[in-house]
Amino acid sequence: MSTKLSFREALARPGGAKAKPRARSASRRVRLILRADEITRPVDLARLLARHGLSLRKAHETLQRLARGESVAAELETPSASRIRAELAKLGIAARAIKLPAANVKRIREHFGLSQSEFAIRFGFEIDTVQNWEQGRNRPDQAAQLLLKIIENYPEDVEAVLTDADTSGG
Repeated sequence: MSTKLSFREALARPGGAKAKPRARSASRRVRLILRADEITRPVDLARLLARHGLSLRKAHETLQRLARGESVAAELETPSASRIRAELAKLGIAARAIKLPAANVKRIREHFGLSQSEFAIRFGFEIDTVQNWEQGRNRPDQAAQLLLKIIENYPEDVEAVLTDADTSGG
């Protein structure tokens, strides 16, 4: 008989993954990019991930990917993003919070000195969509917010993608 515990058995030991249910209002979901510096206690890491909302299977998969040197995106339930980041750091995991950008369409457009029509044509939007965003009738969804932020910071790259231009300089 092997003296090593299986992953499932190790997690089931006292202090394992099962935690007392928390009130939903105390927790919020935080999206993080995880990267392993040096995983010091893998079973404790899996327990931590499971306590914060990952299934045992997903926690194990995340641990395996981190051990291979991959970056892993995870959504965890926690009352405090800074606290979960500190707990992960103690176990050798660097965690960066994913923050979805908020873009001001009119400010971006005016920064480039473009009319609504020209902005829409140049970056692949419908003119009505740009007008509705600027006049507050609609808000850009998350994907559009991200694209607008990329346009704001890297307009040449977006233009290159839209026109099949080579930006590598070669």
